[in-house]
Amino acid sequence: MAKVRVYVCPNELESWNTLWRWMWFTRDSWESKYWKEERIAVKPLLSLLRKLKVKSVLDCSCGLGYKTVLVAKAGYEVEGSDGSPVAIRFAPLLAEENGLKIRFFTSLYNELSERCKRKYDCVLSDNIDEISTREGMKIAAKNVHAVLNEGGKLIFSGIQPKLTRKDLKREIEKVWKKRKHFSIEEPPYEKGGIRVTRVEVNEKTSEGILENNIFLIEEKGKFRVEIAPIMNPRIKWTYRDYYKVLKEAGFKKVYYAREGFIVAIK
Repeated sequence: MAKVRVYVCPNELESWNTLWRWMWFTRDSWESKYWKEERIAVKPLLSLLRKLKVKSVLDCSCGLGYKTVLVAKAGYEVEGSDGSPVAIRFAPLLAEENGLKIRFFTSLYNELSERCKRKYDCVLSDNIDEISTREGMKIAAKNVHAVLNEGGKLIFSGIQPKLTRKDLKREIEKVWKKRKHFSIEEPPYEKGGIRVTRVEVNEKTSEGILENNIFLIEEKGKFRVEIAPIMNPRIKWTYRDYYKVLKEAGFKKVYYAREGFIVAIK
């Protein structure tokens, strides 16, 4: 019996690299539905951007660039960054397919000042609420602050101000009840002689939901498994945690907007 090689990503960055690689490969099977969902999800964000009267935007932690493309189509001068070099390899291709030329670049938070090469009116982030340590949040806040114009805004999703640390466990339970604990995408996706099946196994933890993305790959008669664990979502920080870190980083004002985002103003 042939051996099956199993690879478990050793860290969060490699998990994202693996996820983005296979999501791009299989995108014909999910992209149409995702565009519809993303257009709906981005509406309150675009409403907030109009209200704040920003012009230039950095979509930090942009992933494959779907939101970046929608923000650009709404008329904003936008660039995208992500810590995953795999995501940044594919994001410009998505922009080109949509008739756009957008600058994307690889950057971790502590590299933003060096790699941005400019400042922005606004930084968007889908990742700050997913950072695992307080020190990591401080690094992110400080470096985002450095690449914003005076009066610039950081916008990210975060927990509502009324919820305390005691409420976080209940929030995890709410998400857990709504999530499928196990799912398998069928039929397998096949292209260029490669067949891929994605299996998702979720675990409830004290910090949120650990999503184990398992890719079963068949190529040239050989089988292998790649496992990418990602905490999605992480429900660890209160609004007060964000507020304290952002104020320490130099942001003058922090508030929770009615559109459902936390806004910090430099």
